[in-house]
Amino acid sequence: MLDFFPRPGRVGVVKYGKASRFRHYQNHYLREYCRDLPCERVLNTGATPNASDKQGSTYEAYFPKAEFHTTDIAPHSDPRHFQDDLMAVKNIPGPYDLVLVMSVLEHVDRPWIAAPEITSLIKPGGYMYLAMPYFYPVHEGEGFGDHWRWTPSAMKFLFPDLVQKKCDLYPSSLVVVRDRKTYWRDPKNTFVGFSMLLQRAS
Repeated sequence: MLDFFPRPGRVGVVKYGKASRFRHYQNHYLREYCRDLPCERVLNTGATPNASDKQGSTYEAYFPKAEFHTTDIAPHSDPRHFQDDLMAVKNIPGPYDLVLVMSVLEHVDRPWIAAPEITSLIKPGGYMYLAMPYFYPVHEGEGFGDHWRWTPSAMKFLFPDLVQKKCDLYPSSLVVVRDRKTYWRDPKNTFVGFSMLLQRAS
């Protein structure tokens, strides 16, 4: 049992260690959604090789039988890494059975341009695993901003050539006692983020 999932009727404090609440959910659904997929080639976007999952492993270790590559706008000396821009892909040798887009699109300047580029990296019948923050702090750094937030329903417009197979919301830590309507008490409205598995048509 995963202790970071809230228990109904209980309020308490959960210690997450180095991994955030968001990261716990992202990693959990990555394992759940993708462990049985036929993945010979996997691409992790917005990442470098040996990227930590903040829970004592690497994302490459999730796919021990796959050829694992990464891409980012930053360079890296590892030959498994491709320096590239998701808004104008030139160097990534697709297609892939699975493309990971985890906490990436909020940092892309023009995601509506990147989305078809990402789709082109997925082989027909292949998958994309998406993890997206929603009700989440702004997190920017040197060389990258934090521009966007979406709901799950927006993905059908951003990725019209992909079909949603699974989706789960990450519950919020906020508890609102009084609310004029029910917006803040409805977990469908106050989620921290979500995971989604999408498939490209064969």
